[in-house]
Amino acid sequence: MCLKILVNSAGGGGAELQAALLAGVLQADFILLEDDGSPARAGTPAYTALAKKCPVLPGAAKTALLSFYAGRLAAAVKPGDTVLSFMQRSNFVNVLAARKSGHRAVICEVTQPSREYSGARGLLMKPLIRRLYPRAALVISNSKGNALDLEENFGFAPGKVQVIYNSCDTEAVRRLAAEPLEAGLAPVFKRPVIITSGRFTAAKGQWHLPGILAGVKTAVPDAALVLLGDGELREALLGSCAALGLKTWRAGRGAPTGREDVFFPGFVPNPYKYLARARVFAFPSLWEGLPNAVIEALACGLPVIASDCRSGPRELLAPATDFRGEAAAPEATGCGWLLPPFPVLPPGAPVETTAVQRMWTEKLAALLRSEADQKLFGNAARKRAEDFAPAVKAAEWRRTLGLTS
Repeated sequence: MCLKILVNSAGGGGAELQAALLAGVLQADFILLEDDGSPARAGTPAYTALAKKCPVLPGAAKTALLSFYAGRLAAAVKPGDTVLSFMQRSNFVNVLAARKSGHRAVICEVTQPSREYSGARGLLMKPLIRRLYPRAALVISNSKGNALDLEENFGFAPGKVQVIYNSCDTEAVRRLAAEPLEAGLAPVFKRPVIITSGRFTAAKGQWHLPGILAGVKTAVPDAALVLLGDGELREALLGSCAALGLKTWRAGRGAPTGREDVFFPGFVPNPYKYLARARVFAFPSLWEGLPNAVIEALACGLPVIASDCRSGPRELLAPATDFRGEAAAPEATGCGWLLPPFPVLPPGAPVETTAVQRMWTEKLAALLRSEADQKLFGNAARKRAEDFAPAVKAAEWRRTLGLTS
């Protein structure tokens, strides 16, 4: 049996990272739906693409190409092969191709489709999930919360979806974390830095952070915020900072002057050297699957203050508790704090100072002022990250997939 791993692209998202990491650890052939020109992270294995970069298309047009990609995949595999896919579009292609080639289609759901897809896009994607996912030989989720979403909203029987948490190459993370910072940004990290990472999208909730930083600075005047990533909400974030009187810096605009409050380095090939030099990782997501960003922060020895959104943060930071629970007040974990989730509002909606925002402000300010707590939580974070080491997760995948070595 030959194992192949399929994902949409080699871009910088969490699912792409997991697919690339598993392909290396399991010595699988790595296949992309398309080579879209996205910069791959360091350590991405060699890959083949079913197609070259396509023009930017709306969701309906991409769905119309499923049969095309399925035909390409079917021609690239044999009946005895197993294809493990990540992300909905790759999952659809995998299942459709299996009808032609006879290969074993194993799919992994890495988010909550009921929340991820709404409006017209939901009318398209949700029926496809209900129709195609049950045809897979095996369905896996990367969190208990995601598995529950498939059960509650897509008709899967309880226990039908198996759960394997994401992996994190902790040794590689720590090696990369030791690399030096760019000369222009190194002075920034001499300040008490709050850092976060991820695409600037509605789900990630980053637009709450500028207001929180403004509150933190009343107690810690030299505090700074670093937002690693990029996305469609970048301009909205910049506008929010300006409205609050926060000075910003972004990549491509010269070196920082040292007077800025919020920094936008963009997508960076090595986020770990920034994470390792910050004081605390803030994770304000409104909903998640299982956030790689949190695992990476743990591996860098960072205390984590996270929204107790569904799903993922609780499973990562408070694994002994019921994953369906939700913090109503700040809840201590060994690695930091879980805080009540923010309300799900559309991007651009007025962000009022709420009780939840005040909790974030108070906990972040207190942690920035306490080197003892930073050390205590940081040591626990490194220990927790080892639960996601490649050797641990590779053994789970081999057992689940029936691989002999």
